[in-house]
Amino acid sequence: MWTDLLAAYAMWMTMAYLTDAWKLNLKHAAAIVNLFWGIVAIMPVGLQFVVDTFMGYYWMVLLSSFSYIAGLGFLSMLTPPDLAAATATCSAYDPECIGQGQKILFFTALALIAVGFSGHLVSVPQFMADQDSHSNHRDSMLCHLFISFTVIHVPIAGAFAIYYIKPWSMRYGIPAICTLVATLIFLTGSCSYRTYRPYGSPLTVLFRVFVASASKIFQKHPRDSSHLYERRDDYYLIPHTRRLRCLDKAAIILATQPLQQQENNSWRLCRVTEVEETKSVLCMIPICMTLILIGVVSSIGTSFCIEQATHMNHEVGA
Repeated sequence: MWTDLLAAYAMWMTMAYLTDAWKLNLKHAAAIVNLFWGIVAIMPVGLQFVVDTFMGYYWMVLLSSFSYIAGLGFLSMLTPPDLAAATATCSAYDPECIGQGQKILFFTALALIAVGFSGHLVSVPQFMADQDSHSNHRDSMLCHLFISFTVIHVPIAGAFAIYYIKPWSMRYGIPAICTLVATLIFLTGSCSYRTYRPYGSPLTVLFRVFVASASKIFQKHPRDSSHLYERRDDYYLIPHTRRLRCLDKAAIILATQPLQQQENNSWRLCRVTEVEETKSVLCMIPICMTLILIGVVSSIGTSFCIEQATHMNHEVGA
């Protein structure tokens, strides 16, 4: 967790790196930075599906950690002074010294760091909760105290230290080394961690409802909703609603096939509860769309505010 904070500080300085080292204009640099943080915000949805369906939280922690190490390592190596000999370019921080290979390496590094950042957001909190639920009260208290100490003090130390670290290779290299050390420490406890097999993703239910309703697009809705398929013995039931009735076709029982045969194919027949869950998710989309304005405002903090703070006069009263 504390290495994630260091890596986040390093990535917040990317705006200054693009404008100072690469000499990009404000709009071009802000577009790159906002695209990166936008991918970081969206990618957890897909990674959560991968975790719940295939990998589990332990392997996602490892995968995202190695992706973090590779991405930060690439960023630390692609500065003009470090790659001048390999790319046959000059070593100054000028646009002429930024070769095509450095640009490819830079965007590759951003993609790897986005996977690492999003993967840790998805896996680390839940993985810690799985370990904490099986530990005693004293160990839990010590763990929370240690986490609180690092979460409070590491950002403060990083905020002061990052200003005095001038070489860009060091600003990205130190988080890469810290992430490598933290990953190796994490691996030492692999034999004692409690892991669980993936139990399936809720997104699979949405996909099944879409596929089942599309396969019965020419079927007529029954007049009585009680004729739709539902397992009455289940303890979790959602009553039928009349909104988005096109999705109700996923729960239509075909008269041409035995019911047991249809129940065995969950991609052709879904429960009313599953259909109603899908309807609820779709009804939340307009609410989520309103958060776009919040994203526009928050993007100023990682672009314009960083640039403003970098070039302002730091002397009080000057």
